Amino acid sequence: MKRQRFPLSSEQLELLLAFEEAPGLGRLAETMARDPSVVSRNLQKLAEDHPVLRKVKGRWEITPLGLQLNQCTRVFLEEQIKLFGGVAPARTVSGKNDAVLVILNAQRGLLDATQEGRNNLDAERNITLLLAAARARKHRIVHVKHVSENPDSIFYRGAKGVEFLECALPLSGESVLEKTKSSAFSETALEEVLGEDARLVLAGFTASECIDATARDAAAKGFETSVIGDATASFDLRDPSGKLVKAERLHRLTLTHIHAFYAKVVTTEEWLSGAP
Repeated sequence: MKRQRFPLSSEQLELLLAFEEAPGLGRLAETMARDPSVVSRNLQKLAEDHPVLRKVKGRWEITPLGLQLNQCTRVFLEEQIKLFGGVAPARTVSGKNDAVLVILNAQRGLLDATQEGRNNLDAERNITLLLAAARARKHRIVHVKHVSENPDSIFYRGAKGVEFLECALPLSGESVLEKTKSSAFSETALEEVLGEDARLVLAGFTASECIDATARDAAAKGFETSVIGDATASFDLRDPSGKLVKAERLHRLTLTHIHAFYAKVVTTEEWLSGAP
């Protein structure tokens, strides 16, 4: 039997129905139980893939095709309910509230003395607090380790630099993945480990490279993501002219950019107190 492929996913159909009824992005985000930035990106992707939404003077509007599709969806749902004796089946609780703490590159190579100055020396302490809270709350935890085949790398496979820091040692039952690129999604099983509806919570090293790359990919894949800004750090870099750019400035600008476009940036204290 040939597998059937549907033009829109069930989540896209749900989003389109909710969009028609919701008065504004804020209410739509509440209906979908998603961060407004994630909902906005999902609307953009839906409009790019199918002519069911369009922008008019900077605001999304549903097209005639979108209205027609919603009507078809409502009829289909009504028919399904009739098949269940007139009672809608209980909706399975999705994993949208399933926060998954992803710790990136918390490895001994970060202590290498050849690296230029770093900011936020409290990052390891905050990672320790995050791990303790996530374990107490029964959240899933994924440890992502960077591994290189280059003998000159601080993360060379088999060397001490690739080992986890004492503050971030995985416990039994916690997932451990290896990556070779900046993003934790690139050529790894992270997306499969997370599942469709997980909420990502990113911490670790470094903000200006692997945290940034992973947050970008998470946004592109439609994941709701938080970055714990004070549980990350950056190192000094040099610009194309050789001028030193201090880690604190890089860190602040990176988190600003992430917060504006890809993920919500919060502090350890905010997340521990219940922030998404």
